[in-house]
Amino acid sequence: MTAAVPPVPSTAPTGPTGRATLLLMIPLNLTLVAWLWIGRLVFGVFGWFALVLIPVVLIALVALLITTVLALTQKRRPLGLSRAERRWQWTVWTALFVGGAVLPDFGDTADSQRSLLTQVFGFSDALFQVSFTIAGVAAVVAVAAWVGLFVSLLHGHRART
Repeated sequence: MTAAVPPVPSTAPTGPTGRATLLLMIPLNLTLVAWLWIGRLVFGVFGWFALVLIPVVLIALVALLITTVLALTQKRRPLGLSRAERRWQWTVWTALFVGGAVLPDFGDTADSQRSLLTQVFGFSDALFQVSFTIAGVAAVVAVAAWVGLFVSLLHGHRART
């Protein structure tokens, strides 16, 4: 006598945004990692952090590749992200965008300490420190959200195997 296989629980994405987020994963992941690396150039801020961030960018690429592969190899149909997965993914993207925008930079000259905030509001040591603080918070949020996304996707894979 063979045991009946229980049906796969309904964890279909909620609405078209689950599918749209899945389809945006590859282009937005690549764009936002590039933004994190050299996005400050748009605001006239570019210095040594372009070199310092190379290992960070490589780690971010690998991490986002892992979650993208997990998302694309789900067994649920229609293929898409659940509400929780979508929230985690959008939080990762938001944190990468904010971090890439406000991360200060430095160089070899006296006036090379700049950030988006110091470009907009004028340079001050306090504003420069605020830029570092916001960038640090964005980094912590990005890592925490990625872990949440990873665990959520892994749980989804296990629940359906």
